[in-house]
Amino acid sequence: MRIREIDVSKGILILMIIFVHSYIPYSLAVYFSYILASFMFISGYLFKDGKFSKKFEKIVLNLLIPFVFLSLVGYIIYYILNMFIGYSNSVFSNFLDFVIFGYSTFDVPVNVLPLWYLYMFAVAELIFILFIKLRIIRFIPILSILSTLLINEQTKFFKIGVALHGLIWFYLGYILKNKGFKFKFKNPFLLFIIFSGLLVAVATFNGFDDWRINSYGNYSLLSYFGEFSSVIITISLAQMIKTDKIKRFFELFGKNTIFLLGYHIVLPGTLAVFVKDPVQFLEKYWFIYYILAVFILYLFLKLVPENLIYLLEGRFYLLKKSSNINGGWMFKKRA
Repeated sequence: MRIREIDVSKGILILMIIFVHSYIPYSLAVYFSYILASFMFISGYLFKDGKFSKKFEKIVLNLLIPFVFLSLVGYIIYYILNMFIGYSNSVFSNFLDFVIFGYSTFDVPVNVLPLWYLYMFAVAELIFILFIKLRIIRFIPILSILSTLLINEQTKFFKIGVALHGLIWFYLGYILKNKGFKFKFKNPFLLFIIFSGLLVAVATFNGFDDWRINSYGNYSLLSYFGEFSSVIITISLAQMIKTDKIKRFFELFGKNTIFLLGYHIVLPGTLAVFVKDPVQFLEKYWFIYYILAVFILYLFLKLVPENLIYLLEGRFYLLKKSSNINGGWMFKKRA
């Protein structure tokens, strides 16, 4: 049975990511930099045991193919823009490093850079199913801490370092699900207040928790407290939302996280044609841009057929399933 709060939680998280990518000040972004742990926790919670081959196939279809496809689309979009605007061509020299190794420097086009999340999550889940097969998942917390302490910079080694760091939250979600945790707390409001305070304290003292470059703040082990706080805050906040319309709003975003990772910069970015200096506008009016971005993305998700979303995000296997069920694929309406 699908737990509604999970989709709401994912919606909250992807909207936070869009917020962070809306040119908000660094002093504000630092408090949202710990949220990737919540995505890891949810992925672990949803993980179901099964054959290695089946799990591997699912990772390829749901994560790796969309990652490569969206990266190609992103680079093509950048190439087209480059012909008119004259951006630097140097970004293309890093394409293979990004697609093969997940090596994500700021030379990667801004519309492509967030896709490293997909690559890292794929690597993390591959490691997890391998550890299950080897029966060594109980060592994940130790490996996570060692990775955090020993690997403090981005390498061309398939994002294994950051995957190991974050895998502790995947493992926690997996363990709690098997222990009977129902993704709900008895007093979500109290926990939300307590752990929001803890997150603010940790982020203020520890600084930015940047998984992209294996940098977990001034005192790397403190990042675990901030990341755990983000997990509690996300679950609590999802549980505190009671109005059905608001839940459906967050669910819409939560069910389309892969698509949004690929296009949350491109689609709202069309507004740039109406602004003389887009960068200056974003730096000054980032809050207005965020509201407009969410509105544009919401309309797109509501109006565009579900199967076209699958096509645009690279989850092609869902098109085949949908056509078998509905007798056609392009114009399947959303529920």
